[in-house]
Amino acid sequence: MNKNNQSGFTLIELVVVIVILAILAVVAFPRFVSYQRDAHLARADAAFASFENAVQMYHSKWLTEGETSNVVDYGEGDIYPSSTGFPISIGHAPIPSGSSSSNAIRGEDCVNLWHALTNNDLTIRAQHEGSGVVLPSSTDIVSWYTGADECYYYYTPSFSIDEKLPILYYEPLTGKLNQTTERPSF
Repeated sequence: MNKNNQSGFTLIELVVVIVILAILAVVAFPRFVSYQRDAHLARADAAFASFENAVQMYHSKWLTEGETSNVVDYGEGDIYPSSTGFPISIGHAPIPSGSSSSNAIRGEDCVNLWHALTNNDLTIRAQHEGSGVVLPSSTDIVSWYTGADECYYYYTPSFSIDEKLPILYYEPLTGKLNQTTERPSF
């Protein structure tokens, strides 16, 4: 009588392996998602740090040139300084603070400043008060302008409307930069 030696997994061994793989997948998936979120937060931090450094370098150049009121040769395009020496507009002089308009910055200036001061591959679009919401967005950065002398830059990839977004607030008149994460309030 010949005995056939068969080798392989029994059904029980196969089920045990599948259960172990399922447990590993359940444990690993949230960590993978967490790594994606961490990568997006790191990318937002890097982009905002790039903008912050460019603003500070521009201001330093303005100071070393004797606090001139004309265009400072820095970045891409003609970047005009505010009365305190921080970048405020591209291609046109800022609105004087004593004029009939109380705002020294225009809505399109926020997007133009981002492009002129940073050298990165992030896409950006403008979003103005009353014209919709920040999310969902097909761009990396959404610039929000509400009519105040301030630009808001929201980092939007992979975030949903109920999540806190990385945000950079920039006040060109004072040079104040504030990076935070919060839910957009609009």
